Amino acid sequence: MKKILPIVVLLFCVTATFAQKVSPTRAYNLYYEKDFVKAKECIDACTQDEKYSTKASTWLYKANIEYQIATAEISAKQQDSSVIIAHPTAPEDAYMAFKKAEELNKNVEATDMLAPYEALPKLYPILFIEGVNELIANKFEKANQVLKLAAESYEMQKPEYPLQGELYYYYAYTFEMLKDNANAQKYYQKAIDDGSENMNVYIRLIESYKTNNQKSDVLQLITKAKAKDANNAHILVAEADYYYWIGENKKGRELLDKLPASVFQVPEAVVNAANLYIKDESYVEAETLLKKAYDRTPNNYVVVYNLGVCCDNIGNAKYLEANKLDISGNKKEAQTLKNEADGYLSRSATYFEKALQQEPNDKTLMHKLKEIYLRLLQNDKADAMDKRINQ
Repeated sequence: MKKILPIVVLLFCVTATFAQKVSPTRAYNLYYEKDFVKAKECIDACTQDEKYSTKASTWLYKANIEYQIATAEISAKQQDSSVIIAHPTAPEDAYMAFKKAEELNKNVEATDMLAPYEALPKLYPILFIEGVNELIANKFEKANQVLKLAAESYEMQKPEYPLQGELYYYYAYTFEMLKDNANAQKYYQKAIDDGSENMNVYIRLIESYKTNNQKSDVLQLITKAKAKDANNAHILVAEADYYYWIGENKKGRELLDKLPASVFQVPEAVVNAANLYIKDESYVEAETLLKKAYDRTPNNYVVVYNLGVCCDNIGNAKYLEANKLDISGNKKEAQTLKNEADGYLSRSATYFEKALQQEPNDKTLMHKLKEIYLRLLQNDKADAMDKRINQ
C-alpha cells in the first residue's frame, strides 16, 4: 500500500515550487540561457508579487527580457514579412520597465544586462517600429503614446542612428489624426529641423497652416520646400493652390498653366491640379488631367466623381451653345453640338455610376444620375433611380 504524504508536506512542496517559479533569480537564469519567452513568464509573475515588485532588479530583469524579445521578433519580421509578432508591446514594456528600475534605484545593474542609463537612449528604433505598426492599424491614440516614448528616447542624447525626421513625422501625424493641430505643427516642424527629406512633411504642415489660416507661414514653407526640391510635383501644385486659397486666382492660374510635364506623372498631383481647374471652372482642362489619373487609378472615388462633374458641366455647356445655334437657325451645327453634349452626359453618368458603387447611399449622386438619365431620355433608368431614392 502506497504511503500518503502528510498534507503539511504537500503544501510545502507546492509553495516551494511556486516560489521557484516567481523567483527573479530563475528569470535571470532563463534569460542567461536565452529562453526569453519563459523568462518573461517568470518575471511577469515576479512583478505581481509583493516581495519582488518593489525591487529595482526585478524591473531591470523584465526590461532586458522584453528588449531581447522585441529585437528578436523585429529582426525576424524584417527577414520574413510573414512572421507574426507575438509580443507587439515588448518595446514599450521594455522602456517602461527600464524607467521603473531607474526610479527604484538609479544605479541598478546586473551582469550581462543593460543598465537603464545605457538602454533608454537606444530604444527609439524599436519603439518607432511599434508606433508605426499601431498607426498602420489606425490605433492613433496608442500610436501616439508609443511614439511619445520613442521621441523621449531619441532626444536623451545624440542619436546613434539619426532618423532624419521620420519619427517626428509619424508622431505629428498621430496628433493630426487626434485633431491636436498645435502639436501636429510642432512635430512636423521638428521633422524638418531633424533633416527630413520627406516632402509629405511639408505638404501636411502646409495643410495644417491652411486650417489655421496662417497665410504667411504657408508661403514661407512652400519657399523652403522648393529650395529643397524645386521640381517636386506636390509642392508645385500646392504653390498654385496657395494663390487660389488667398483669392489671387490669376496668379494661381498662371502657375497652374506652367506646371512642368513631370507633375503629370504623379497621380495625386494630377488630381490636385485638376481640382484647381475645377475651381476655375475650366472643366475641359480638368477632364484632360483626370483621364490621366483615371488610367492609373480607375477605382479612385475622387477621380471618378470629379470626372462625372467635369463631363456633366462640359455637356451642359454644349447644350447651351447648341440652343443658341438652334435659335439663330444653324440647325446642322446645333445638332452636332447636341450629339457631343449627349456623349459627355453619357460619360458623366458612367463616372457617377462608378462613384455610386462606392457610396451607395449618396442621395445627391442618385439625384444627379436621375437628372442625367432624363436629359438622355433614358426613362427606365430614371424611374429605377427614382425608386432607389425613395426607398
